[in-house]
Amino acid sequence: MDNKKFYSKILLFGEYGVISNSNALSIPLEKFFGYLNKSDFLNNEEKMSNSNILQLYEFMIDMDINDAIDFNFFKNDIDKGLHFASNIPIASGLGSSGALVASIFDSFQKKDTVNLNVEEIKNLLSIIESKFHGKSSGLDPSVSLFNSPIFYSNGQIKLIDKIHYKNFKVYLIDSGISSSTKKMIEIFQNKMNESEFRYFFDNKYIINTNECIEYLLNGSDLFRDSLKQLSVSSLNNFKEMIPNQLINVWENGLKSDSYYMKLCGSGGGGFFLLFDFNDQINSSLSDFNFYQI
Repeated sequence: MDNKKFYSKILLFGEYGVISNSNALSIPLEKFFGYLNKSDFLNNEEKMSNSNILQLYEFMIDMDINDAIDFNFFKNDIDKGLHFASNIPIASGLGSSGALVASIFDSFQKKDTVNLNVEEIKNLLSIIESKFHGKSSGLDPSVSLFNSPIFYSNGQIKLIDKIHYKNFKVYLIDSGISSSTKKMIEIFQNKMNESEFRYFFDNKYIINTNECIEYLLNGSDLFRDSLKQLSVSSLNNFKEMIPNQLINVWENGLKSDSYYMKLCGSGGGGFFLLFDFNDQINSSLSDFNFYQI
């Protein structure tokens, strides 16, 4: 195999809203990646990966995607020790399953799929990734497959140019604990059964998210205030998705007005986003691993 790399992703904006008709903005992160490989002799980690890919194959073969995937070729490679070599942290919000799905689609798609448009490919990726999360927008594997920032709106995706961060820096903060996207989505769906939360989410959170995306892409000075509002409302309404060890850091950013935090994907653990406007975060994050985007 050619060991083609498929990168992790960062959902800058649109967590939960992406499954509730808000816009979303996601970018590839080249610090973490994975690639398909084959070997006759597998170590324990590679055996586990091979087994997971076999389970994915068995799931996919029951889906209505036979016209898109060469399942004979796929199964033959699984039997020859196919596995996904990856340094993408699992259960971290960085799209490890999306990168795997993108690599599978890229390697085993039928030649006819070259005539598919971006939207049709996204829909196929969504079907495949639903194995891992129950419901998938197809956004994560699309970012990995196309290795491009993607703007998502009304269920459709648009590949966009590199995003420029005006007068601020963006960091990934590692909470140090893992999280289950499936569990977090279940918590969110239960919260949506509460009328007060549903009103907030539909009439405030989604609008705020869409504004953040618009202002960021347009380089507007309104972005900072809009982001702060999103950080405040996330802290107040998504407490279940924020680990206790990050609450003080989150609050300190709002109090100092120097940086603002938000979820990076479903939350609960893994990575979180921090937008730094004063370049003074090092002392605040001494207890955490963090990476500048």
